[in-house]
Amino acid sequence: MLIEAHPVSPWQANCYLVAAEVDDPQSPRQCLVIDPGIMSFDIITNALAQRGWQPAAVVLTHGHLDHAGDAHAVAARWDVPVFCAGADQPMLERPSLGLGESFISIIEQFLGADALPLPAEVRGLAEPFQVAGLRVRPFAAPGHTAGSTLLEVSDDTTVVVFTGDVLFAGTIGRTDLPSGNMAEMRETLRRIRDSFPEDVPLLPGHGPGTTLELEMERNPFMHDEN
Repeated sequence: MLIEAHPVSPWQANCYLVAAEVDDPQSPRQCLVIDPGIMSFDIITNALAQRGWQPAAVVLTHGHLDHAGDAHAVAARWDVPVFCAGADQPMLERPSLGLGESFISIIEQFLGADALPLPAEVRGLAEPFQVAGLRVRPFAAPGHTAGSTLLEVSDDTTVVVFTGDVLFAGTIGRTDLPSGNMAEMRETLRRIRDSFPEDVPLLPGHGPGTTLELEMERNPFMHDEN
């Protein structure tokens, strides 16, 4: 599997381009675009041109502006669907639903209004699917937002998990924004511990990658008492 991480927006959210390994490296290669946040369109366009890759779908770990703000633009440019959990889909049109009214002035600085165009084709994110030679298994992970979803992505050689803003290296995502919930986050973390092998690579929505084994050792939130 080939994975590129591109930090985007003032919040330095990780946008990932993900492609399966293919036998002929010269053949056209499709890819996933995971979490194209605000101000990512030009970065994504340039990276794809350099690679010669073609998006097959946009997949969102959650609906916050720094992870989903340019989803509509990427989807329109390449005529591809956007996958997003139903609970977070309203944020794709009205970003403040995910961030709160106190963020409206900041949102308006970037967008001119608390509004975004809805992508032409928005699909739910509940069942496994295959696209671009990759298998995607969504893992519902509420806590940061109601619709937060881990993405287990695999090809014939590699398995990785994109954790969005649920689990970072050494910490977790905040739970004090609309639809965030610390009790749900604790349950999500418990299920992560029970559901994935310890050596699985974790690629978060901000910051460096890690593994579940490292987070079990170093992350205080991965223990029941926290």
